[in-house]
Amino acid sequence: MAFYNLCDAIRVFNRTNQESGFTMKRFLSQPLLILLTIFLSCKEKAVDPTKRVRPVTLQVVVSGASYDLSWEPNRVVCVTSPCPDLADVEAQEYEVQIAKSELGAFQTYRTLDADEKSIRIPASEMGEQVVARIVSKNEGAPPANSNLIMASTAFLSQSAYYPGFGFLEDVSGGDVTPDGAKATYTGLIQETPGTYATPLYVATLQNEQPITKKLVNRQGAGASFSPDGNQLAYPSKTENGIILYDMTTATARTLPVADVTRIGSVAWSPDGQWLAYTTVSNEESRLWKIATSGGSATPLTPVLPVRESNYIRQSFLDWSPDGQFIAVSRARNDNDQWRATVSLYSPDGRGELSYFETQPGWIDTHPSFSPNGKMLAFLSSRTDRLANAYSLWVRDLTTGQVRQIKMLPGLNPSEEYAPRWVGNERLIFSAVVQGKKGYYSVFL
Repeated sequence: MAFYNLCDAIRVFNRTNQESGFTMKRFLSQPLLILLTIFLSCKEKAVDPTKRVRPVTLQVVVSGASYDLSWEPNRVVCVTSPCPDLADVEAQEYEVQIAKSELGAFQTYRTLDADEKSIRIPASEMGEQVVARIVSKNEGAPPANSNLIMASTAFLSQSAYYPGFGFLEDVSGGDVTPDGAKATYTGLIQETPGTYATPLYVATLQNEQPITKKLVNRQGAGASFSPDGNQLAYPSKTENGIILYDMTTATARTLPVADVTRIGSVAWSPDGQWLAYTTVSNEESRLWKIATSGGSATPLTPVLPVRESNYIRQSFLDWSPDGQFIAVSRARNDNDQWRATVSLYSPDGRGELSYFETQPGWIDTHPSFSPNGKMLAFLSSRTDRLANAYSLWVRDLTTGQVRQIKMLPGLNPSEEYAPRWVGNERLIFSAVVQGKKGYYSVFL
């Protein structure tokens, strides 16, 4: 163990022996302690608020019934000189801080010397879920927090390949009717060099296997079924609106809307009379609804400027089964604490009704209500924000509690697709496994 000076040695000596009540002050005679105080100035240094202590990047691996934490100091790699740095001083020690719930208070689990950069924490001491962070400390500078990570020792859920969206090499989107009898999906086909088609299909399923498929549109994407399973809705750049396709009559009509190129997805109201959608650009965002019978779109929010970091994100949205809420992913920035939460908006224009708070730096996105309205599935970066990896979570809307739907290593949900419910106990999601994109289902 290395020390910067004898003052550091005394500080560490006292810390490691404080549980037994044995400190350096008891060990040294009073005269010698006075001399050391005079000549070594072993008193608390004044904190310079302009100094920056080097932060670290935290990783958490769940190993059996333990949480294995490891971290490395953040450093800038430059190809030119001079090279700017992230810090003015190095950490003298690290505080391992743990919260036992999503938004619980952090408690110091242990303080480690600067040359220690890992620790194993038994789950028996913490519970099934933890939120962890590492605080870099130097007595002459304000502390610096690492990234926050939420981890869980929950059991692995049963998952399997889902074949309902066909066997094209490149498939996107995808929705299934409530009865599981039909599926819709979009392929990507290169017609000539540099020219691609995105054919939209509807397939008839038997035991979740497509037995027939029908081409709906040569250029279509982001389609979703109506609650009765008889219509499709999807945005169309070529038609400058949202297309409603009636599968009974094989006819289509267009609901003209402005800024159709900024629409990512649409969501049906449970009575099938309305469609909700968002428009998001580099400058602004807004939530809308439009009647499926026709007419002008109605804004449900004011314009939310992206530059203010409080805006609706370009993500999938969903309408609750009781018709009371439209769920979206919204960026928030309060006191320089940026994060993205799942927000619930009123369909009648009363604005944001509530949101599910999350930790700084986390992204919660692609909300999806269960058919009975009791649960909300979503993707979150809380398990590995820095790697842009997402995990699948479900929130109990009665208690507000969340739990991770854990899957085998390497089976990580893709941000390109929102989880879809099949009944109330199963979810469909997209993942890239060994470089190949596919769809999978998992039982809760």
